[in-house]
Amino acid sequence: MKIETLSVGALGTNCYLVSSDNAAIVIDPGDISYTAQKFLEENCDKQRLILLTHCHFDHIGGALWLREKTGVKIAIGEGDAYALSSAAANLSQNFGIELKPFYADTVLLDEEQLKIGDITFTVLKTPGHTLGDCCYLCGDTLFSGDILFFESIGRTDFPNGSISKMRESLSRLLSLNDDITVYPGHGPKTTIGHERQNNPFIV
Repeated sequence: MKIETLSVGALGTNCYLVSSDNAAIVIDPGDISYTAQKFLEENCDKQRLILLTHCHFDHIGGALWLREKTGVKIAIGEGDAYALSSAAANLSQNFGIELKPFYADTVLLDEEQLKIGDITFTVLKTPGHTLGDCCYLCGDTLFSGDILFFESIGRTDFPNGSISKMRESLSRLLSLNDDITVYPGHGPKTTIGHERQNNPFIV
């Protein structure tokens, strides 16, 4: 599995281009990206998906545009699907961002096995930053959205955030193996083991 990282939008969101022999997935297209469009178009012979970790505007801002350009479907966790069409819930109105309401083609459930070509993700529902945050685990790779960062964690003071749920979600992630590489929604990648030992927000 090959992973390319793009920094998109005003908040520098990590948009991941994930590919293999039979799959091409864009994770969290937070803004319009011609690189992401080209990636999906060049891999049109593979199974493709636009995959969202959560509903905030800086992670979904380019998803509708990308679907309209490429025809590739969008998937998000069940708890955040409603927020794609809610400017209050996805925070676009708070930041003065114009974001056209849209819908997801696929709504994902906790512990669902999401298979795209020869790549299979386990969906891990991890609320705390939003109501329906999901992390996606594939072998020794975890896409953590805005739950777990390099030596930090996601904010819980936005609507539908919860510090108690965040703690539960972090405990779930910390039950994973130390050698799992974590690709977060912002900042550099890390590992579960590094965060277990060095993250000041994890008790």
